[in-house]
Amino acid sequence: MSDSIQEKTVDSVQPKQEGEKLSKRNFFMFPLGTLGRDFLYQFFNGYLISFILFTKTLTVAQFSSITFIIIAARIFDAFNDPIMGGIVENTRTKWGKYKPWQLIGGVLTSLVIILLFNIDLDGWAFIAFLAVCYFLFSITFTMNDISYWGMLPTLTNNPNDRDKLTSFTQIICGFGIGIAGFLVPAFTTGAIGSALFGSAVRGYKFLSIIVGVIMMAFQLFTLLGVKEKPLPAVAIKQPPMKLKDMFKVLFKNDQLLWAALIMLLYNIGTNVFGSGLGMMYSYLEFGYDGLLWTAFSAGFVVISTLITMFYPFLSKKWGREKVFYFTGIAVIVGFGLMLIFGLTLPKIDLFTIPFLNITINLKYLMMLISYAIVGWGSGFYLICVINITNTVEYNEYKTGERKEGLIFSLRPFTAKMGSALMQGIISLVYVIAGVLAVTNGISDLENKATQSIITSEEKLNSINTLIAGVSEESKTILLICMCLIPMVFLASILIIHKKKFKLNEATMSSILEEIEKRKATEQTETETENATEQIETETENAME
Repeated sequence: MSDSIQEKTVDSVQPKQEGEKLSKRNFFMFPLGTLGRDFLYQFFNGYLISFILFTKTLTVAQFSSITFIIIAARIFDAFNDPIMGGIVENTRTKWGKYKPWQLIGGVLTSLVIILLFNIDLDGWAFIAFLAVCYFLFSITFTMNDISYWGMLPTLTNNPNDRDKLTSFTQIICGFGIGIAGFLVPAFTTGAIGSALFGSAVRGYKFLSIIVGVIMMAFQLFTLLGVKEKPLPAVAIKQPPMKLKDMFKVLFKNDQLLWAALIMLLYNIGTNVFGSGLGMMYSYLEFGYDGLLWTAFSAGFVVISTLITMFYPFLSKKWGREKVFYFTGIAVIVGFGLMLIFGLTLPKIDLFTIPFLNITINLKYLMMLISYAIVGWGSGFYLICVINITNTVEYNEYKTGERKEGLIFSLRPFTAKMGSALMQGIISLVYVIAGVLAVTNGISDLENKATQSIITSEEKLNSINTLIAGVSEESKTILLICMCLIPMVFLASILIIHKKKFKLNEATMSSILEEIEKRKATEQTETETENATEQIETETENAME
C-alpha cells in the first residue's frame, strides 16, 4: 500500500462514515433481483450431478467424461468472467452498462436450463448434449452475473450503507438458495417427490421450468426498479479498454488478488459438502429421502440467515475483522464436531415426525446441530464479498479509476473456478467410495418408475434395500472427506487473510477520505481553469 495511506488497525482509528448515500428504492430493488438468479444457479450448480446420478445409468468412463466437461466448462467460465467484465465496462447505452446484459443473459440462461433438463437422452448422446448446454450456460449466466454484481459498488460507497446493501442482498441470495435446497430434494427424492411426480426424472423436468420462470420474474425488480447512475461524460468519451489493459488493472490491484484467492479457497472448501458429499452421505447413511437432507440443512439456513441479518450490527459493534475470524473459526468447529459425531455416535431413534413420516436418530440430530454451527460461515462469506467490493475504492485510490464491472468479475470468477476444482474433488471421492454402483441402481429404478414399469412404492422399497447394502467403508470415506476438506481450507484462509489482506475499516476510511480530497482539489482546479478561460475570453473580446 502507498506510503501516504498507511495500514491502520480498527482499534487505533475509528472509521468515518463517508461517501454517497444509498436510496431506499435501490436498497430494496437491487437485492430482490437476485432471488431467482440464486434459485436457478443453486438448482444447476448444486443439483446437476444429483440429477445425472439418479436419472442416468453411467459407466466410470462416462462419469469421468461428465466430470471433465464440467471442470473444463467452469474453468472456461471463470476465465471468461474478466473478459465479460471488460465488455460491461465498455458498454455504452441509454439503459446503462449493466441492465442490457442482465436482460439478455437472464433470458438465454432460462432457456438453456429448461432444454437441458427436459430433453430425454441417455449415454454418450446425453453427454454430448450436456457439453453443449454447459458451455452455453457458462456464457449466458456470465452475462447476467457479471453485470448484476458489477452494479453493486456503483449504488453507494458509504461504508455503512454498503454493509447493509450487501447484507440484504446476501439474505435474498440465501432465500434463493434455500428455496432450491427445499424444493429440489423434496420434489425429486423420497415420498413427496414420488407422490407428486412418480420419479426424479419428472420432478427435475417440472422444477427446471419453474426455475426459468422465477429467474426472469425476479430479475425484473432490478431491471425496472433500480435507478442506475448515468455514465459521467468523461466515461462516455473514454475509448474501450483493450484485453491486456483489463488484466493490467486486475494484477496491479494486490488487495483484489488476495481477496479473490480467499474467496476461491472458501468456495472450494465449503462447497464440497453442500454441493455433493453431504447430500450423498445423508442419502446413504440416513435414507433416500430429500426431506431428511432438507431438514439436515434447516439449522444451517436459520443460523445463516440470522448472521446475515445482524451482520451490520455485529460489524458496527465489534468490527469486521473480529467477525471475520469468529465466523471462520465457527466453520472449522462445526465440521470438526460433525466428523466426531459421525464417527462415534450410534443411530439410536429419538422421535418421529408424523406428518413428514421421517424418523430422527441421535447421530443425525447431533450432526444437524454441528452443521448449524457451520451456518456462521455466511457472515464469513459476506465479509469476503465486502472485501472485494472495497477493492474498487482501493483501485480508485491507486489509479484514479474505479472499474467496478471488471474488478467485480473476480467474485464470480472465484465461484466458478472454485466450483470446477470442487467438482473434481467430489467426483474423485465418489469414485474412491464406490458411489456409482449405488447410484446406477437407483437410476435404473427411477427410470422404471417413469416408464410405469414399477410403482412409486415399489421403487422406494427397492432403493431402500439397495442403500441398506452400502458398506460402512464407503460411508466413512464420504464422511471424512466432507468434514476434513473444509477444515483445512478454512484454516489456510485465516492465515492468508491475517498476513496479506490490509483493507480493514480504518484503512478504508482513510482511503475514502483521500479520494474525496482529490475530487475536491480536481473540482477546484477545474473551476479555476474555467474562470481563467472566461476572463481571458472576456479580455480578448474587450480588446477587439
